Amino acid sequence: MEGLPVQLQPSNLRPIAYRILSKKHGLNIKTDGLKKLTEIISHKFGSDWKGSKCQTYLEDIAKNWKNQDKGLFIDSDGLKEVVKQLDNEKKKEVVVNVSNEEESNEMMIDDYDNNKENEEINWRDYFKILNPNDLPNYKFDKVRKQFIIQPQPKLANFLDSSNNYFQNRYNIIKDRLSRNDLFKKRNYQSISTIMEKQANNEITIIKNVIGRDKQKFILFGLISKNHHGKIILEDSSDSIELNLSQANRVDDCYLNFGMFIIVEGIYSQFNEDSPNGLFYVSSISQPPSERRDNSLEVYGNIDFNNLNKENLDHLNHISKLNKDFKKKLSKLEKNLNNKIIVVGSNLYLDDLKIMASLKRFLNKIENELETDDDEFTPIAIVFVGSFTSKPISPVNSSISSISDSELYKNNFNNFSTLLSNYTNIITRCKIVLIPGSNDPWQSSYSLGNSNLNYLPQKPIPEIFLNRLQRLLKDNLIIGWNPIKINYLSQDILIFKDELVRKFRRNELILDTEKDNQGEIVSNDKSQNLSPSVKQSRKLVKTLLDQGSLQPFSKDLKLINPIYDNILRLEPLPNILILNDNNFSNFEINYNHCKVVNLTGLSDKFGYLEYFPSVKKTKFNEV
Repeated sequence: MEGLPVQLQPSNLRPIAYRILSKKHGLNIKTDGLKKLTEIISHKFGSDWKGSKCQTYLEDIAKNWKNQDKGLFIDSDGLKEVVKQLDNEKKKEVVVNVSNEEESNEMMIDDYDNNKENEEINWRDYFKILNPNDLPNYKFDKVRKQFIIQPQPKLANFLDSSNNYFQNRYNIIKDRLSRNDLFKKRNYQSISTIMEKQANNEITIIKNVIGRDKQKFILFGLISKNHHGKIILEDSSDSIELNLSQANRVDDCYLNFGMFIIVEGIYSQFNEDSPNGLFYVSSISQPPSERRDNSLEVYGNIDFNNLNKENLDHLNHISKLNKDFKKKLSKLEKNLNNKIIVVGSNLYLDDLKIMASLKRFLNKIENELETDDDEFTPIAIVFVGSFTSKPISPVNSSISSISDSELYKNNFNNFSTLLSNYTNIITRCKIVLIPGSNDPWQSSYSLGNSNLNYLPQKPIPEIFLNRLQRLLKDNLIIGWNPIKINYLSQDILIFKDELVRKFRRNELILDTEKDNQGEIVSNDKSQNLSPSVKQSRKLVKTLLDQGSLQPFSKDLKLINPIYDNILRLEPLPNILILNDNNFSNFEINYNHCKVVNLTGLSDKFGYLEYFPSVKKTKFNEV
């Protein structure tokens, strides 16, 4: 302790903290952070808290905070981490006397920095298959414009969380738009700037439009229908009815109720049905997505997948990944010849033809592992449901229902028996199961109708997988849908849904896209592309711009808001693997995100190989 102990108050320390942390280093200290800092300074420096050593200590805190990319706001938990690290560094600075007949010298050794830099990384520590309940519950705070940890809501708060689902999506996309050069607010610094006739793309909130008759605006919000069946746009301030009779799409994306869109047009205050007036839309566009690295930088490099080894068991603690460490992970993965295999969806274990193809597939993979001749080694095989061709009915007194469940379990027993013949696969590969719409227990009330399934979909109950668990032990991952794979520096998201069919069935077709007979007229400029390529591009851009795997209204998809964070595409994953069994295979790169679709097994036994070291995919089949 540097001086006599004193009991400081946060108000005593606030001026010096502001001068060093805020004014000099551009950081903002939160109330709980200032309180914790006051306790630390009182203990360490006592009556010398105004001295130079205390100021140097505050400088060290600021530098370490920024070096760890912890963001702009200093909070209590993050401060404790930084202080702990500083204390460890001080303890590990040892003076080593190097002496001989000619000279002696003192050397300062910083064990922490050297160990961190030279630490050998076991890549398996950063290869993790993550279900939604394995992930921290990060929610976006619209005031701080940062993601914060929230405890998982209890059942009583389920309804509130559901109501906030669209509000959370709105706040995230609105924040993203505020960083986009096209929609940044104009900063009027001089009269000459005001007088310049420049295109003003600033987005106006709806309440500021009302009453300004015949003026042109750009609005952003949720497109939906009101209780009168009128098409409206909603934002955080109000709602307004849209007239889409002359509207045109700016970009080739799907347009469905439940999406967030940008509309440009002219406001009219005269509308008999609504006191807010009517907005005549001339153009509709999507909110452009943002590259993953840009989003991570803005959000302070948050460890969304909870990889930080010190915080793996603390899902309520905000963790961040140091930039240098992420570079080290990226460098390591380039030297590893691993691959991840995803098998086409609807692996019906009650289909003899599919089971015969599955056996040939397993023979091929086992041979690769045994001979080691293949350039890349399989480390995970992902099997995607449904695993039965018929929906499983609820277990009750009826003989048929009970036999359905027994048959389902027997199918997995047969799968286990087949796998037991492949020693290398069961000992060296992770086997991942992702459920489909026919799998229990969602099928109990949906009867295979994907629209009635809750997302994220919970895994297959363990009661059906006992024999498989005994065979594979820790190498069996009973997955949710969707599921994440973190491979060192890469974020891989796998999701099964009939997305294209859902988008097309519920698409809002504009009047300008129809001829006099009401038939759809294509205004597509890329006439030389095949329909499947056009549809795949349209799907990818819609999903990534919307920042969600389910940009639909509540009546089209039931969302479990407790785990909705895994449906969020903010920041974008490195690779998104879709399993739409009603659409063909494709691979598209958009905004540095690779999106791949792997079709079902109805015709051929197809599978996808992903090679993380070179970030490439390969479609294959048996």
